[in-house]
Amino acid sequence: MENKEKIVAYIADLLQKGFGQDEIKKRLNAVGWLEEEVDEAYAAALIQNGIPVPDKNAQQISAKKSSTAEVIVNLFSFILLGIFASSLWILLSGVINYFFPDKLAYLDYYSVNSNADSIHYAIASLIIGFPLYWLTLRFWFSRFRSDETKVESKLTKWLTYLVLLVTAIIIVGDLIVVIYNLLQGEITARFFLKALAVIVIAGGIFGFYFLERRKIQYKKDISSNVFKIFGWSVAVFILISIILGFLASGSPATQRKRTFDSTRSNDLQTLANCVDSYANRYGKLPDSLMQLQNDSSFSYCANKKDPETGVDYQYQAIDRRINSSGKIEVEFELCATFSLKSDVNISGGTNESKWYQHEAGLSCDRETAIIETEKISGSVNVYPY
Repeated sequence: MENKEKIVAYIADLLQKGFGQDEIKKRLNAVGWLEEEVDEAYAAALIQNGIPVPDKNAQQISAKKSSTAEVIVNLFSFILLGIFASSLWILLSGVINYFFPDKLAYLDYYSVNSNADSIHYAIASLIIGFPLYWLTLRFWFSRFRSDETKVESKLTKWLTYLVLLVTAIIIVGDLIVVIYNLLQGEITARFFLKALAVIVIAGGIFGFYFLERRKIQYKKDISSNVFKIFGWSVAVFILISIILGFLASGSPATQRKRTFDSTRSNDLQTLANCVDSYANRYGKLPDSLMQLQNDSSFSYCANKKDPETGVDYQYQAIDRRINSSGKIEVEFELCATFSLKSDVNISGGTNESKWYQHEAGLSCDRETAIIETEKISGSVNVYPY
């Protein structure tokens, strides 16, 4: 307090001697006084020298401004808010997609795995982003709680109102979309739950920052318990969402098994294409997968083994027949041992493939290759398969 009185008296003396504000600040900054301390003392010196101040604004004029560190932390909290809100929406959307599938929405092997991937990414973002967001808000509130004369910067004030504006627009837009889709006949639980998720997230953010404005900007007497209840409610909601996310996408162990199965399916698809290409080139099926690996033309088929066990995939030539067009149809079988049953039955679409449909354990599928008869040397009757 003594130092503060000294600097106020010093500034008041310089003002009486005719020194300008810039020169006064330059002198004080040169010996280590902070910008915020100088501004506060300068305002107090002006009042001391007789500058009239309206009673309602006296506290604001002599108030201490937010420090640079406090402004940076507040800006960081808005970045974390964006990460936290978008991740929560992605997580809820993925959970709703899983538990409330829409028959009109095409699902294939890739879309199912993409949904699981997005859920896992959202969970990871929430686990990191939300606690950091909570800590930045605690720091922000604690600075104003410890010093009631502190005022925030214009930048943080406008950013907060921008958040309120964006969330209000989202809520209104979401309600418009709900009514529009009702008029269009879209009345599925899936749609309403997603619309509700948007309202809950945007409404929660709007409600929180509405209270934050009343507390920080307008100095209203809002109990800290209100913010604690708000925070713990959000934390519980996120925890429940994460649990549902794991139910929809699987645990880390399940996801590891799913990744192995994804590799097996991709390998079988590649091998099936290789065998088909080999048959079309040489007019016969390969005797074994090793024969493919030894042919430089099919080097991309080499080293296709079970990614978990390193065991070769099973291959067998099954049958051959001549179709009505005089072409040879040769049938072969590929097998792999899968960890899990496939998540979805694929029907139609650009990613249609039998190799992504499988049961847990040993699963086999057959493929048919068509060969022009002129590619076969000799009679078709001597063709081995």
